[in-house]
Amino acid sequence: MLKDILAIVDTGDADEQFLKDAREFARFHDAHLSIAILSAVPTADYALAFGPPYVLLTDYVEAAGEKQAEVARIAEREGYEVRILSDETGVLLDKAPVQARYADLILFGPVSAYANPHLRKRLFENVALSSGRPVLILPAQWRPRAFAHIAIGWNATREATRALGDGLSLAASGAEVDVIVVDAKPTTKGHGSEPGADIARNIARHGFAVTVHTIPSEGGSDAAILADFARTHRADLLVLGASGHSRLRELFLGGVTHELLDGGPVPILFGS
Repeated sequence: MLKDILAIVDTGDADEQFLKDAREFARFHDAHLSIAILSAVPTADYALAFGPPYVLLTDYVEAAGEKQAEVARIAEREGYEVRILSDETGVLLDKAPVQARYADLILFGPVSAYANPHLRKRLFENVALSSGRPVLILPAQWRPRAFAHIAIGWNATREATRALGDGLSLAASGAEVDVIVVDAKPTTKGHGSEPGADIARNIARHGFAVTVHTIPSEGGSDAAILADFARTHRADLLVLGASGHSRLRELFLGGVTHELLDGGPVPILFGS
């Protein structure tokens, strides 16, 4: 059950619809909503490339102040919390996952809701991979409803397992669950002798109606296959694991999540 939801925005003015969608989502789940306005302070190196630092700093302070005041006015009326995090980008990327740990679910809007898509991408990656909390990307103007039909991208990894648990915790009682397995091969180290069968039995024991779909990619991307399945089967939620690969702890997402990062036809839940 959701009690605390954190929605992340930047200092741009394109997020009006996402803020409305976040409020409606929180109301539907009877959860407390916090809005985090993340503002990356321009560094001296950045400033030198575009003009005098004092001009950029003045613009930055003004934009951050205006955004906070605007959202705070709505928050006072609607009854949710607003906080602003301002710092250099590197520090901000470290702060965001820490803030996220104090919420049950983190909301991002589609890429069109952000003035700085690059910052949004990096924030999403750090929050998804480092906070320990599930992250949900809402499509624009999505009307909240019970998650009665969820689609799971399953590849038998730790990340997919964590995402599955997060997804089932949001699913309605007795929900329809589609387990999607792309190009899976039997293996004792992952899928077992019949890809998708073992996890389907586990899901069914929790009272869900489960169907396993084994789909060949035929040269297409896993992301496109998952998004197309969710759309054509009218799933209420697409669930998959966010994967990070680096011995040097440079955080980035695997190919599937990169392609879905901008947002899809249905809400997309990433677990880590």
